[in-house]
Amino acid sequence: MRNRESFEKNMRRRVEAIRHVSDHSIFNELRGKIVDYNYDEKRVTMEYEVGDFHRNGFNIMFGGSLVGMFDITFGTLTSGLGDYDIAPTVQLSTSFLKGVPIGSTVTVKAEAVSTGKTIMNFMGKAYVGDELVGSATGIFKTPRPFKTFR
Repeated sequence: MRNRESFEKNMRRRVEAIRHVSDHSIFNELRGKIVDYNYDEKRVTMEYEVGDFHRNGFNIMFGGSLVGMFDITFGTLTSGLGDYDIAPTVQLSTSFLKGVPIGSTVTVKAEAVSTGKTIMNFMGKAYVGDELVGSATGIFKTPRPFKTFR
C-alpha cells in the first residue's frame, strides 16, 4: 500500500474503469457504486440495485449476483490498495443467509484482513437495510506484472 493519496486516486480510477466496461457486462448489470471508503481502515462500502436481471426461479435475487457483488467490491478494494487496475480472484467463499427481494438495495461492506506483496485477503458482509443477507471471504492475487490471458 502506497499512501492515502494513491489509494483515493486508485479507487476513482477503478470506478471509472467499471463504468466503461461493455453495456452488457456483469459490472453494468450489477450497477455497483462506491458509497464510502477508508484508507486507514482498508475498507470500502459499495451499493448494488437488485433489478429484474437478478431474478431467479423463487422470485428473489439469484445467488450468483451476490457472489458477483462481493467479487467486484473486493476487487475494487484491491485496486485501491495497489497500483494496478485488476487483480485475479484466487478464492471466493460466500455464505447466503437470507433471500434478497427484487427492488432491494444491497450494501456490501468489505475490509482487507491482510495485504501482502502477492496475496490480499478480504472479509465482507452484505446487508439489505440493517439485515445481514450474506458474508464472504476472498483471496486476490496482486499482479506484478499481470499477465494477460486470451
